[in-house]
Amino acid sequence: MGFSFGDTVYLKPQSNIYKGTYSCQVLSLNGNLLTVTLPYEKGKVILLGVGTKVMLRAKDNEAIEAEIVDKNHAKTSSLVLLLPKVIFPKVKRIVSPKVISIASGKGGTGKTNLCVNLAIALAQRGLRVIILDADLGTANIDILLNVHTKFNLQHLIDNKKDILDIIVEGPVGINFIPGGSGIQSLSDLDNAKLHRIINSLKKLDEFADVILIDTGAGISKSVINFVLASDEVIVITTPEPHSLADAYALIKVLQQKNPHLSTNLVINRVETKQEAGKVAQHIISVANRFLKTKITYLGYILEDQQVSKAIKKYVPLIIYNPNSKSAQCIKQLTSNLLGLETKKPVKSFFDRLKEIFYSTDVCTGNLRD
Repeated sequence: MGFSFGDTVYLKPQSNIYKGTYSCQVLSLNGNLLTVTLPYEKGKVILLGVGTKVMLRAKDNEAIEAEIVDKNHAKTSSLVLLLPKVIFPKVKRIVSPKVISIASGKGGTGKTNLCVNLAIALAQRGLRVIILDADLGTANIDILLNVHTKFNLQHLIDNKKDILDIIVEGPVGINFIPGGSGIQSLSDLDNAKLHRIINSLKKLDEFADVILIDTGAGISKSVINFVLASDEVIVITTPEPHSLADAYALIKVLQQKNPHLSTNLVINRVETKQEAGKVAQHIISVANRFLKTKITYLGYILEDQQVSKAIKKYVPLIIYNPNSKSAQCIKQLTSNLLGLETKKPVKSFFDRLKEIFYSTDVCTGNLRD
């Protein structure tokens, strides 16, 4: 349930005195604390005390239970309501959400920027999207979204918080799980901790249509394991020769580990559509010739000064300037991605991830191996 300034919400107190339903206006939302104007009836204020439970409804949404935890009489008299921890309504599913990893052979390709904007574009199509910031060590999804996060994956690893405690709401209703800079790799954990963490992450199945995983750059064990457990991967590269070489090296490792992995290619920071097509065709033909694998060309993103401007403003490009060249490219990428038909595995992402991390097949090395 989303709340914005000025929205009308309706309170039905669990009270022996006040048995009606009363309208209020939203003043602010800070985490799980919703501040609303005092309710009135026939010109008189409804005196609801701290600790009163209310059923809260916004517009045509279902009612949720909240509790009055404070009253404010500063500039505008108001009530402060404690909302339950709700990210998305649970849904009964026949299949698990689609899990897509976004990876790159090296840093600086625009991987995280693509992840954030793709998530928003998917959410704008009506899909429920969660980003898992799995770039362990240099996680920065929260920085791009300009969202302060109190908890992250480290708190989950340390068994201090549940997965639903660390998940954070971003723009357009997307949600993300902060990775936390400098935290240890999941591959370094003992089996008991790993089992608990993956089981906790598995709760996300109930809340998302799409889970995007922002992996680290390169071919560390954690990166490869996350990608191999995913339904498909988007490999993003720039036209520079070293970036292309590293992207190919990543594709090679992934195909050696799983020849059936659905691999999509995005070419970033190109001057023209034609340049992107030539670069993509080169990688696809080389992969087909030497790896005997098929790669899907998902699309390209044009070089655009609006990207750096959006980053400096801490606003995702697709919100900052939805009509910019790059934003239009990302929207097209989204349409292409939704148009792909991928075969869903029998096992869920989290079951596959558990098996991969528990296996003795350790993937190490560097991109030049």
